[in-house]
Amino acid sequence: MMEGVDIEQLQTRRLRSWCQDGEHRVPDPEAAKQFIQRHGLVTHYAASAEVPNLYDAYMSEPKAKLDASWDSPSGHVYVWRWDIGKSLAAFYGALVAKKPTWIAWDVLPLVLGFGMERRDPEDLYVDGLLSNDAIRIVRAFEGAGGVLSTKELRKRAGFPTGKPERAAYLKAVEELDTRLLLAKVFDSESAADDMNHALIGVKYAGQVAEAVQMTPSDALGRFLDRYLSQSFFIDPRLFAKHLRIPSPVMDKAVEDLVKNDVARRVDGWLVTANFE
Repeated sequence: MMEGVDIEQLQTRRLRSWCQDGEHRVPDPEAAKQFIQRHGLVTHYAASAEVPNLYDAYMSEPKAKLDASWDSPSGHVYVWRWDIGKSLAAFYGALVAKKPTWIAWDVLPLVLGFGMERRDPEDLYVDGLLSNDAIRIVRAFEGAGGVLSTKELRKRAGFPTGKPERAAYLKAVEELDTRLLLAKVFDSESAADDMNHALIGVKYAGQVAEAVQMTPSDALGRFLDRYLSQSFFIDPRLFAKHLRIPSPVMDKAVEDLVKNDVARRVDGWLVTANFE
């Protein structure tokens, strides 16, 4: 209990904000773009109990059942990614629990600030922290002009067609995606639904330059200040786990938010101090 407001009350408010209350919903891609901008961090389908997602918001219920068929609600929401992506409404990558995640442009420097691997990929490779396959993908962008289609990237990185080669390629891409070194990029000029890729340090150099001016804990604290204004509370341990945030970074961000009366600790939760 916190001054008459408990977690159950805040959960009701969060479900409403996340359009999972049975009354409010996200009906189409245009509403989805506004939803992403409002929350700052949104997964396409449910990936974490601490992060809103477009599918549950479309269904207006938490943990909505998924159906893989194209003519199902989940199939309907699946194709939104091209409308959202081609309109350049938000950054698209694999962040929350390694699942497709949308990040609003205004918070991208903050997310990069706490989530991006700051060391050069070549240094990571020398230190044994990046695989041979992953560094091949990084090197494939040399002289490529910044953006490559999946087909071009596989060819330049030496991953020919075939099931084993595809599996190795996808694993290497995941290595880079989850470190926020590689981004998925949509071609706004093309009618095709092909996915392109770019190195974040090149494609989003301005946001990266802004990100590295902050310490990871400062970037995370600024992000959580904005995020909690719409989600009201989080479980810091689960949030850190699903976003691969080191415990010292999360602990320092939480400590600063509490010290500055931006948030409060309540029974293991981090709760916004501005919930009225």
